[in-house]
Amino acid sequence: MLSSVLRLLYENSFGGVSAMTPEQYTAINGFSNKFWGWGGEDDDLFNRVRHHGLNVSRYPSEVARYTMLSHKKEKPSPDRYTNLRLGKRRFKKDGLNSVKYQILKTERRRLITLLFVALART
Repeated sequence: MLSSVLRLLYENSFGGVSAMTPEQYTAINGFSNKFWGWGGEDDDLFNRVRHHGLNVSRYPSEVARYTMLSHKKEKPSPDRYTNLRLGKRRFKKDGLNSVKYQILKTERRRLITLLFVALART
């Protein structure tokens, strides 16, 4: 039973919990700014990772696993498939280097700093 729960939904499934260095995240230009609503953003990030020749390591469930928190499912973005299909054209110009935001509030905590921001849609 446990192995069926841990199986990937599809071969290139990517999302949930992922880790990369700041240098890797900068090299792939972070997340696209084209995905609003639910769907596609994690697949686009995977495509960026693979496009830049980075490896995806998946540890066995005995070493690393997580449980998704319950949450309300968002409305699917009607543009998610188009944005995903055309993503490779935007890797260099859509992401960290083009995100527009305004910092609303900063909270310094013991181990982290929280930034509350307002994002501008592109």
